[in-house]
Amino acid sequence: MKSALMNGILSAVPYVFYLIALVVAGWHSDRAQERRFHSALPCLSCAVFLVGVGVFAHIPILSLTSLCLALASYGSAYPVFWQIPMIVLAGTEAAAGIALINSIGGLSGWLGPIVVGWLRDLTGKTSSGLYVLASLEGLAALLILNFVPRGEVATSGRVPK
Repeated sequence: MKSALMNGILSAVPYVFYLIALVVAGWHSDRAQERRFHSALPCLSCAVFLVGVGVFAHIPILSLTSLCLALASYGSAYPVFWQIPMIVLAGTEAAAGIALINSIGGLSGWLGPIVVGWLRDLTGKTSSGLYVLASLEGLAALLILNFVPRGEVATSGRVPK
């Protein structure tokens, strides 16, 4: 069963989980009016499941399951995360914050594959790169929990002191 069709189907499965999580998490976060934990906890679970992809690299079904759950976790954090700058910042500050986030994201989209490839060449294992990505997801969760305020202030764009 190593046909191109089967490879295509198996490659699409994690993204089905991603799309479902993207919609459901955004809907649930809006309904609950909560952003902090709806963004931080999926980042943390994404880190755990990325480690799972590396640990179970030689067990295809467990590796694919971990990958599906990692992408679903990432998809859960993504729509909620983009609401946070509008809560914490207002006006031109929000525009500058979003521009900074986009710039860092663009840089990571370029640097991430380089680091993963370099670590694969260095260690001979793709899992070392996954562990670095997992640690960055864990760091994102910690930053969100430490710097995003507990109360939501979506109307004014300012955090009460």
